[in-house]
Amino acid sequence: MRFVGYILLIAALAAFADLPTFASPFFVKANGVDLVVTASIPDPCVVDWDGDGLKDLVIGQFAYGKIRFYPNSGTNADPVFTTYTFLQAGGVDITMAYG
Repeated sequence: MRFVGYILLIAALAAFADLPTFASPFFVKANGVDLVVTASIPDPCVVDWDGDGLKDLVIGQFAYGKIRFYPNSGTNADPVFTTYTFLQAGGVDITMAYG
């Protein structure tokens, strides 16, 4: 079985309102096309991972337990993601339990 995961973002516009409001959903892009994580069930997180003040995209993947890191080369308001690298420790890909 092959898993294909798209990253769909639905941003909250008012976090503390009586009724939450949301922006229109859109697919997150990398290299200008919809970001697709194959062989995986993506588990995305938006965080400033590299400490440069820009929100990056970190995606845990079900298959092989690796963690993808997409640095943001745009702005926080208009992020630009390109090629990913796997997160590493001591030069070795970090893996989590999977399956």
